[in-house]
Amino acid sequence: MGSSLCAKFRNWRKRRSKERKIKEDAMPFNVNEENQEEVAVEKGKLRRIICHEEEDDEMKPVLYAKQELENLIVELEKELQAKWCNKREREKLLLELGHAYYKYCKFEKARHHYEQHFNLVRKRIHSLSSLQRAYCNLGCVCRRLGDFDKAANFLETGLAMAEEAQDLRSQGRFYNNLGNICEMQRDFEGAIFYQSKRRKIAEILKDGDSEAKASASIANAYHCIGNLRRSITYYESVVLWLRRKLGKDLLQDL
Repeated sequence: MGSSLCAKFRNWRKRRSKERKIKEDAMPFNVNEENQEEVAVEKGKLRRIICHEEEDDEMKPVLYAKQELENLIVELEKELQAKWCNKREREKLLLELGHAYYKYCKFEKARHHYEQHFNLVRKRIHSLSSLQRAYCNLGCVCRRLGDFDKAANFLETGLAMAEEAQDLRSQGRFYNNLGNICEMQRDFEGAIFYQSKRRKIAEILKDGDSEAKASASIANAYHCIGNLRRSITYYESVVLWLRRKLGKDLLQDL
């Protein structure tokens, strides 16, 4: 989990680094309106990458450049103060700050902003998808803080909403997070239960990445309880998936 987000950020930084090098070789550095506009564009891209979590099964702290994250947080805090009276903008900025602090591993700060965001979202009518995501955010950050009971309560509430809405992708995300809580508490039977649910949904959605990740988690759990035969079976399914994926990637490169 989190690999797609890391990859996006690394690729973005590589592209920006190459572009900067070309421009530096072509012309002397000059702070003007064009440079300022480029900086603004880069910050906007970083902000979108930081807050883009929908493709991930769960959120994880991601290694960003410390100074870049600090600068982003300062800007978001200033923007929040300026737009505090605009409820919809405040809601959006609280969520972005929660994500930014989470990536920065400032989990108490992240929870503070997620809670404020949650309190705004639950007052809105027709915001079930946003509320569902808010429960997921709170569950993730409480898990990081070691408050497993509260994390499970948030995630189970969000899961019930996803089931009612028949949102399979979100259900898979909640099952994964609940499975991770079980694994952290060394409840490997519980981890197998939730990850098996996630794996089944991934099969229905034909989501090979999520299916392989769930299989790896199940294999690890079986290994931890000493059932090596079952563990090997699931690890073999992961290896087969990796071979197929590698083969497709090689064909695309030809």
